[in-house]
Amino acid sequence: MLLEAFSPFWREEMSEDSEELFERIGGTLGLTNIVNSMYEKVLADPELAPIFEHANMDRIRKMQFEFLAGAFDGPLNYAGVELTAAHRNRGIRAHHFAQFCTHFAEAAREHGATDRDIDMALGRLATYKDKITGDSNVDG
Repeated sequence: MLLEAFSPFWREEMSEDSEELFERIGGTLGLTNIVNSMYEKVLADPELAPIFEHANMDRIRKMQFEFLAGAFDGPLNYAGVELTAAHRNRGIRAHHFAQFCTHFAEAAREHGATDRDIDMALGRLATYKDKITGDSNVDG
């Protein structure tokens, strides 16, 4: 009963907050610009650049765009290598992930994303941290 009373509000919030994130950060062009700017920062970062030393950056940018578009409710679903397998044995730790997210946030801000949308995007990215770092999130 209580959920039904709030469901019109909840649906409105869901469509405003999550279903349109891809469009609010600029759609295809905006996300392409964010990804390109982000990797300029990543490759200039002495801690992160070595992770990408022998990588095909055109392929990485394409896969990152597809991943983020899907994560942000855009028109694409990521169809690349499973995240744990793609990042295994690359030495990526939690501090690398945090630095990568910082570069994403800076690039998104430079391309006009609002703080609210950046926070939402970072929240989405945080759900993938353990797959990328190989950490497990288990209470014990």
